[in-house]
Amino acid sequence: MAWKMMAILGTLVLAGCGDEPGEPKTADEVVAEAENLIKPRPGLYRSTMRLTEIDVPGLPAGQAEQMRAMMGGSEGQTSETCLTQEQADQGFRDFARQIGEGGQGAQCEFSQFDAAGSRLDAALKCTGPGGVAVDMTMGGTVEKERSALTMTMSQENPALPGGEMQMSMSVSSQRIGDCP
Repeated sequence: MAWKMMAILGTLVLAGCGDEPGEPKTADEVVAEAENLIKPRPGLYRSTMRLTEIDVPGLPAGQAEQMRAMMGGSEGQTSETCLTQEQADQGFRDFARQIGEGGQGAQCEFSQFDAAGSRLDAALKCTGPGGVAVDMTMGGTVEKERSALTMTMSQENPALPGGEMQMSMSVSSQRIGDCP
């Protein structure tokens, strides 16, 4: 589902979230706020993640297109996931906790995490090993049987040509039936 894809993506690029700049939210506050989102219905979901924009200054010609192709090109990457009743009951708590934990040695903070009904708006910042820093925003809607979210990321990374990268993507998910 979209939130699982976002959690994986957030971990891969070292993502983080809170209310006002300078006043980060704690992990417990973010998890509590995630409780305000609509919980999904259990079942089989088809999710598509599309890379909508990528800019890596100094990247040799053609490599950005190779990166786009690795992420499914203009069609994106599609997967199917079975969401159990237990997972549905958790709602977005685990997603919020996973993003806040960062992964791969990252330290993350939520500068914004606003969730109410079907609407989610978040902003996060993570720092990781080797001087990597990521600013990420995400927003969109989550409903009982579908979600549509957009994410933008700005990454500073000494290992990248030019030392930085900007990327935007969309993640959509739709319930397509019961689990097999």
